[in-house]
Amino acid sequence: MAGAAAFGMSTLFSALKPVLVTRLLEETSWGAAMAGVVVAAPFLGIALSSLLFFVRPPRSSLRRLALVFGGTLVLLELLSAYLFEHQMLLLSLQFVAGFCVGALMSATSRLVAVSDAPDESFGFIDMSAVALMSAMVAGAGLAVAAAGVMGGYGFAAIVALIYALAIASYRESPALMAHHDHKPEPLDVSVKPVAVVSMGILFVTCSGLGFAFMFSFAARLGMGYEQAGSQIGVLLLLSALACQLGGWCSGRFGPRYPLLAAFIACAAGWWIVVHAQSPEAFILGLVPAVFALQFNFPILLALAGSLDDHGRWAGIAAPLITSGFAWAAIVAGQVVQLQGLDALATATATGMVFCAALLWPATALSDDKRLQVAVANQSD
Repeated sequence: MAGAAAFGMSTLFSALKPVLVTRLLEETSWGAAMAGVVVAAPFLGIALSSLLFFVRPPRSSLRRLALVFGGTLVLLELLSAYLFEHQMLLLSLQFVAGFCVGALMSATSRLVAVSDAPDESFGFIDMSAVALMSAMVAGAGLAVAAAGVMGGYGFAAIVALIYALAIASYRESPALMAHHDHKPEPLDVSVKPVAVVSMGILFVTCSGLGFAFMFSFAARLGMGYEQAGSQIGVLLLLSALACQLGGWCSGRFGPRYPLLAAFIACAAGWWIVVHAQSPEAFILGLVPAVFALQFNFPILLALAGSLDDHGRWAGIAAPLITSGFAWAAIVAGQVVQLQGLDALATATATGMVFCAALLWPATALSDDKRLQVAVANQSD
């Protein structure tokens, strides 16, 4: 639950993004580009937080980290509510807010990575975060409707406080605390960890290219905002089940072939969405497109967690992979501006091909691991 709370903080930014962009344009004189940068700033902060765990992971308990970073996050959201009219100040506040969230995601990911069942645990965490996002989207909409941008950031402060308290309530066992106390050693920055992290960022980025323009595709087919929004909302809620399925498949069959199947499903799904000639085909294509993202996320995190014995790579990878949601919106805008909406299908498929190319070095067994597997097979 502590992990779900930390990842719920990142989906809070996703829940706020669509309503805040519209409201910022209404209450300020900003252009659409500036509003987009402001709502993307937290994800950039999340990405930067990975450096904290790369250079020297914090050795404090999760409770202390929750109080420090969680308390700072609440304060930053309250300041954003009152100072949102100042562009650069709001941009800075949201960037640091993202850094705080990334630090807590890293801390909880590191603990999950060294637990007994990381694949299934990451699946539960991601499933919970997606389910919580559905509730936060509704709450953010009500808050912004009632009090504008101030209400949106005020809502974020309240939710962040609840999540921070949930994380702070977790007490680490002596075995988990021992992972903080070990002497930091240089990380193995070899082909495999670089391939894992690169594949994760690329997949989240490319699988999310179409999300920014889902309503544009729906409008081409004569679907209104209310009709498309309700069906997409239900689909997103149901897709949370794919998170747990992905964690189970990874634990049962290993990461390579479940990831490959999801890459293919994602490319095929978005191809159907982009070329759909009816609302039914549009929704049908969204099923594999949306489910593939939720299916793969816990597998990617568990794969990163397997790279070292103390979960440091999981702490680094979690915020970096999550930052793909920000890059997706940026890249999608450029693709549509240069090539049009239909080019998103080709861009997504191309990205999945590169992900598949990275899959083999990312899932290759080390020599020590090969020996362990061989011994285990002989014993069986």
